[in-house]
Amino acid sequence: MLVKTRDFGEITISENEILEFPEGIIAFEDEHRFVLISPCGENKYPMWLQCVDKENLCFILFNPFEFYENYSITVDNSELEKINVGDDTPVSYFVIAVVPEKYVDTTVNMKSPVIINNENNKGIQVIAAENYPLRFPAFKKEEN
Repeated sequence: MLVKTRDFGEITISENEILEFPEGIIAFEDEHRFVLISPCGENKYPMWLQCVDKENLCFILFNPFEFYENYSITVDNSELEKINVGDDTPVSYFVIAVVPEKYVDTTVNMKSPVIINNENNKGIQVIAAENYPLRFPAFKKEEN
């Protein structure tokens, strides 16, 4: 299947690569189908979470463990049940970046991660109970 993307033109994906977000992404609740694009190589960051149905809708994702080695969140079981996550279900965690014109000022939202159920390709964005920052700097600033 062909997917039009904002940053990569048209790409070909298979139907089994589509991630279903039953509730969409916060502020984009009407969009449910996305695909992960890893332009730097498989499982390398950043990744793009591209909407399958709207080419201009995509999110830049990072691994939260790159910023907090012991990143851990508490999520209500009712949220995880929406994507069929149980105690032993393999999941992936991502945080969404905000990339301004000056990319070194990029921040990541550690408070509202995206969780993907790796068994059924369903995803959800949650709000963590922990007090993580909404705008954590993605890049270290050098002095002078």
